[in-house]
Amino acid sequence: MKNLSTTQQYFLCILKKNGKISSLEMEKTTCLAASAVLELLMEDILTFDGKKLSIQAPLPEEKSYLRQVYDIVVKKQPVKFENVIEYFSFNFTDKYINGLVEDIGESLAELGCVRKEKGGFMNGKTLYIPNEADVDHIVQNIRAELLEDGEISEDIVVLTALLNKSQDLQRYFSSYEKQALKKRLAEIKENPQNELIHKATEYIDTLFLMFIVAIS
Repeated sequence: MKNLSTTQQYFLCILKKNGKISSLEMEKTTCLAASAVLELLMEDILTFDGKKLSIQAPLPEEKSYLRQVYDIVVKKQPVKFENVIEYFSFNFTDKYINGLVEDIGESLAELGCVRKEKGGFMNGKTLYIPNEADVDHIVQNIRAELLEDGEISEDIVVLTALLNKSQDLQRYFSSYEKQALKKRLAEIKENPQNELIHKATEYIDTLFLMFIVAIS
């Protein structure tokens, strides 16, 4: 069984079958950046004082696909959670989100979870075609932990919350299951031990609102 991180799992689940993820899909790119920040926090590589992020430890080689996010915190620390995410979703250039997508995609290609193809304008872009068996394994893990009795891991909670925010849960779960998942997530976020997840989803909501106001 492949041991995938939260960000790698989220990336696999938001990829279209043709391997595309558009930088214009603000919900997905915002949640992808948030996933990277949360993973670095869960691994104690970043620290969060309730308002700002700072570096706590060097970035391990096996987490090199998160280098784009890590480097921004290095340069700007202490920096607000939402300010880091803005680099990947509210920027005049796509270089940050494109770099993050490429790094995560390459890490998954090495594990055999995606197949690389050339596509886009003049075939100048690398597409990452997801392995359906790996995606199904992730979905089954979510189903087993959140819809059945048993222990719930932090990474599954984060993954499900982000998939919910980016409107991707409906791709994999029935309407009934989706409502059950949302109810379970609401219960989990009320737990004081999950304060970080609660804050992260609040920040994402704020960024979504800012984007809607900006384009209206």
